[in-house]
Amino acid sequence: MYIVYGKTKCPFCTNAVILLQSRGISFTYYSMDEKQGELLDLATQYNHKTVPIVLKIENSNSIFIGGFDALREELSPT
Repeated sequence: MYIVYGKTKCPFCTNAVILLQSRGISFTYYSMDEKQGELLDLATQYNHKTVPIVLKIENSNSIFIGGFDALREELSPT
């Protein structure tokens, strides 16, 4: 299970959603278009200044993945 915080007009956010959908991986997408304060808090918390901010939920723990490139790397076959 993944969480994606993104913006509507962000191509990297769209690509992250498409990647997860294409792999059949469950995720929740949160649009941050109208939530600048919350987005700033997330950016500060994870020291990640761009969207998307992708988290992996594993055993009730949130694991910071990064942006689209990090997600693609995470999901690439080894």
